[in-house]
Amino acid sequence: MMASKPLLAVSAKDVAGKFGYYTDEAMLRPVGIQRHGVTRVVMLSLDEYERLLRRDRQVILTRDLDDETLDAILNAEIPEEACALNQLMDDPAAD
Repeated sequence: MMASKPLLAVSAKDVAGKFGYYTDEAMLRPVGIQRHGVTRVVMLSLDEYERLLRRDRQVILTRDLDDETLDAILNAEIPEEACALNQLMDDPAAD
């Protein structure tokens, strides 16, 4: 996993001149490509990119759910062990 490795910031000109080197470097850590001193693009390995994609969340509106899924949600039963946690939501200041 590359997430904890620091970004290697390099100029776009350097990357253009040593593209092979920096693609190899991107396999080890993210490479920030700078233009006029500002990082505009980050090059990273395919494995890291796919890891980030897996972390993405999809948002689905209830109107887009099929009837079976929506019915399952509407008729879901709360397990007893979850009901016991309701007291944690009580606001003592409201009493």
